[in-house]
Parts: sequence; C-alpha cells; structure tokens
Amino acid sequence: MRKWSLLLTVLLAVLAACAPKGAYKNVTADDLYAQLGRPGVMIVDVRTPSEYAQGHIAGAVNKPLQQINVWYKTLPKNEPVYLYCHSGNRSHQAAEFLKGKGFRNIYNEQGGIIAWNKRSYPLVR
Repeated sequence: MRKWSLLLTVLLAVLAACAPKGAYKNVTADDLYAQLGRPGVMIVDVRTPSEYAQGHIAGAVNKPLQQINVWYKTLPKNEPVYLYCHSGNRSHQAAEFLKGKGFRNIYNEQGGIIAWNKRSYPLVR
C-alpha cells in the first residue's frame, strides 16, 4: 500500500511538472478600450508593419507575430499585456505561444481591428 501511495505521489508530481505554466484570457474590444492610457498596461499589435501603419490602437507597439521568437523576452512578466491583430487569429497564436513560455498576464482581444472598428473606436493613422 505504501509503495502505491509513493508511486501515485511521484506520478502526480510528474504530471504537474508537465502541465502548462502560462495562461491568457480572451477579452472584447470594449475590455481593451477600457485599458487605454492605464499605467503599466502594454498593448501589442501583432500585425505586419504595413498593417500597423494603416491604422493602430493608440499606444500600441508593433511586434509582428512572425518575429515573436525575437521579441517575446522583452514583454513584462508582471504587467498586463494586451494582444490584437486584424481578426483575432494571429493574436490568438501569439497568446498561445506566450502561454507556452509561462506568461500569465496576457489578454487576447478577440475580433481584432475588425471588432474595434465595429465599435467605432479610434485608430491612429
């Protein structure tokens, strides 16, 4: 009986070590809009530089998804980071990647610029 208990404990420890360490939350355009101008909040546009130049959310920095392996280490670990793209697909990919790297402060704006525009929120052009 004692061996089974020890084996179960070891098995649970191994499973816990293999479990994903990070997490992210999906948010709406309204949620992201409420964060504009808040201190300590980082907004990341994961679209291409040409898409970013066509119009982006005020205060957003452009960090293309294609280069995530280069820039992800520059993100704050203890401050909220909001991701967006055109439709929500690339920001979702970025959120999944960051989750895998152990980030827990990530917020993925679902619907991207499309959802942002539907709410008639402003863009910097």
